[in-house]
Amino acid sequence: MYSNGMDLNIHQVKEPISKKDIEDFFNLEAEAAQAKWEATMKLSTKDRIRKRKAIKDVYLDKNFGGLSEDNYNMLKVSVGVNLADFKEGECLILHKETSMLGIKCRLNSFDGDDAIILEVFPPDMPSDLDAYYDVPLLLDKDKVDLRQHVYYPFLFSLPASNDNFWKELIINSCPQPTFEDKEKYAKFLAETESSFKLSLLPKQKEAILNSMQAKDYYLIQGPPGTGKSFVLGIIMLEEIFDLKHNVIVIGPNHMAINNAMVQLLKLVPQCLTLKVGQSYNAPTSKVLSDGKEYGITNILRLNVYALIETAKKNINWLVGLTPHCLYTSRARGLECDTLIIDEAGQMTIPLALMGMIKAKKVIFAGDHKQLPPIVSSEKVKPELRQSAFQTLISDNNCTMLDTSFRMCEPICDFVSELFYDGHLHAMKQGHSNALICSNPLYSFDSPVILHEIDDEGEQVSDKEAAFIADTIAKFLSLGVSAEEIGVLSPFRAQTANIRRSIRKHKDISKEDSKNIASDTIDKMQGQEREVIIYSLVSGNMMYMKEMAEFLYNPNKMNVAFSRAKSKLIIVGSLSKIGQLDMPDYPHINKMLNSKHLKTI
Repeated sequence: MYSNGMDLNIHQVKEPISKKDIEDFFNLEAEAAQAKWEATMKLSTKDRIRKRKAIKDVYLDKNFGGLSEDNYNMLKVSVGVNLADFKEGECLILHKETSMLGIKCRLNSFDGDDAIILEVFPPDMPSDLDAYYDVPLLLDKDKVDLRQHVYYPFLFSLPASNDNFWKELIINSCPQPTFEDKEKYAKFLAETESSFKLSLLPKQKEAILNSMQAKDYYLIQGPPGTGKSFVLGIIMLEEIFDLKHNVIVIGPNHMAINNAMVQLLKLVPQCLTLKVGQSYNAPTSKVLSDGKEYGITNILRLNVYALIETAKKNINWLVGLTPHCLYTSRARGLECDTLIIDEAGQMTIPLALMGMIKAKKVIFAGDHKQLPPIVSSEKVKPELRQSAFQTLISDNNCTMLDTSFRMCEPICDFVSELFYDGHLHAMKQGHSNALICSNPLYSFDSPVILHEIDDEGEQVSDKEAAFIADTIAKFLSLGVSAEEIGVLSPFRAQTANIRRSIRKHKDISKEDSKNIASDTIDKMQGQEREVIIYSLVSGNMMYMKEMAEFLYNPNKMNVAFSRAKSKLIIVGSLSKIGQLDMPDYPHINKMLNSKHLKTI
């Protein structure tokens, strides 16, 4: 059970939350999104671009076109310098600067640093598309309101009374989980360990057994690199093949869902797995894991009745989808024996409930110390701003996986000191010996480095970008492969700036430059590299104070630092950070004074 001594009960719900509170949450979020969009669109084009809400000088590609698998029109635009914080799947509008009337679209994918693939619902394709060619366009975020088609159907199905266990659990009183007899489940797990030649650590075994024998719910906290996804794979295997349960996996995004499903396919490739609702993907998602490719069948609409008939034939299944998809026509009526919520630390209570009321048992897997949920409205009740995971976690309903397989001991101890009160430990003792040299900047026997660069930039630092490109070139010359180097920054503009510096560097080949990951923190959760370089960027004191919550958020810094396996280099105006008065960020003082790092 969870017993690492941390104060975990302070976040639990103090006041009962009503169905009306849940409805208010969706309304407030929609109103906040609308107000935010309207305020953004009142800004000048220059200010929208500065705030990363728009891209200018966008040109529509005449030579690109066609239809997606679900008959959406596909467009490609060149964007020059992409400074926006757009994410895949977001709704956008492509328009001329003189008019907000334009092409409503959704961001399908980024094609390198200077192009974006868009998808357009056929009725939104303009009849005068030729008028959009050969003229500079703007790409802005569009407003989206899911209440009518998603949230209100969920609220209609949410019991108003308190006799629903899930509503009682997460909204009102947090009853502790109940467990069945352990002996039967221990036997199942022992057989699985033997059949698949597994060697489980004590905490991994505890998490699996407690999840299996729980009648109602259980939590698994997975700090960075502790094998949470692997543990989920074993749990899914046991639930489907030993307990004969049908399983649904939900998560905050399609990547989390795919990663969870792949863990089962690694063990049982022939398992019936279906992915619902990722409309811009091909019929089969090709998910790369550990150098191997796994196929997950994508379907736009789920035949729920066929699944029910399949289960009657004792063929159990795994279905992955977002909480929103459960309340659309694509998956209407779908229910399950066991629901797994992966990355539950990013899932708000209302979104978690959307899945929970469809299941008999729920397993929450996540880490409230990593990326939190995104809540836009300041008016939302504090109890609904935190994740379902953070709301529920207590001393006796959760197992924390406490051994990191990813980080070498000094990096793990550094991360544990800053974010886990010393309760996270490394599987690998000492530092890596893969690269030992006289310069501590590159040598793996100095695993954590702080490197001072004084720059007055805000979102972009050419000095940091040039230093990072030089550092990467040296690592490559010392034998570190490009695939094992990652660069992170809070700002997309800086990651794009760094990629350009890498591409232009005389000592970095074109092939290597393609294989070096340079991205924002949100995109790297769940990934790892031998070498991680973290660019703090901002050196303007006024801007640093203004953006402190964004720049020095402990959850984001935890994710960034813990991607590193052997070497972590933190680059920025560290002397200025030390001058900031930030009592709300104790991890910053811990970082600057840690015995685990070296400043050069």
